[in-house]
Amino acid sequence: MDATTQEAIYESLETLSNADQYYRWLHSRVKSFIRGKVLEIGSGIGNFAQWGKTSATEYHLSDADPRLVQRLSTDFGNAFQWNLYEPFPRKDVYDTVVILNVIEHLEDDTRAIQAIYERLVPGGNVIIMVPAMQFLYGSMDRAFGHFRRYTKKTLCELVEKARFTVRKKEYVNVIGMLGWYVYGRILNRENLPQQLCSRFNLVLPLLYLERPIASVVGLSLILVAQK
Repeated sequence: MDATTQEAIYESLETLSNADQYYRWLHSRVKSFIRGKVLEIGSGIGNFAQWGKTSATEYHLSDADPRLVQRLSTDFGNAFQWNLYEPFPRKDVYDTVVILNVIEHLEDDTRAIQAIYERLVPGGNVIIMVPAMQFLYGSMDRAFGHFRRYTKKTLCELVEKARFTVRKKEYVNVIGMLGWYVYGRILNRENLPQQLCSRFNLVLPLLYLERPIASVVGLSLILVAQK
């Protein structure tokens, strides 16, 4: 990942921190699958961790970027550096692995999913979130270093190839599709407008009502699979 892409990711993480209620909502969608000792991969600046840790008995954070790991260590304590393509630096295995908006950055996503499988205890869950709908792929995806966006079919095939059993799959954030399409496909922006994320908290209640539409489309895809 080049320096320009990395800076775009830093900026987006800071911008998304303004949409704190979004992460609260996201946690509400997956918390029933979070249990025991948890590893979050690609924790960034901890936007989800502040909520995810409330469902765990032990919460470990990791990121490939040493600058982010230093910040995570300061804010949360138990953080370490790890690239999914490298040997795991600890002996720990986990009841739950959380990996949100990371796999799309990895060219070899098959290898990444297999590495996750090896970190879970038998019966453990992986909670994955990825960008959805390839027709939404645009300038912001390129700026953030996304290799692809996923569908239920492509993500299910990926995890099942690694011997996981899919327990839940759903598209989410239908209302976010319009903004992503306008800024990424029409205006060719390369970053998330801060005011857009700040206003997202205002329309958040609509996400709780979107399920009939989100069964078909959504800006993101959540999948839970069991080892």
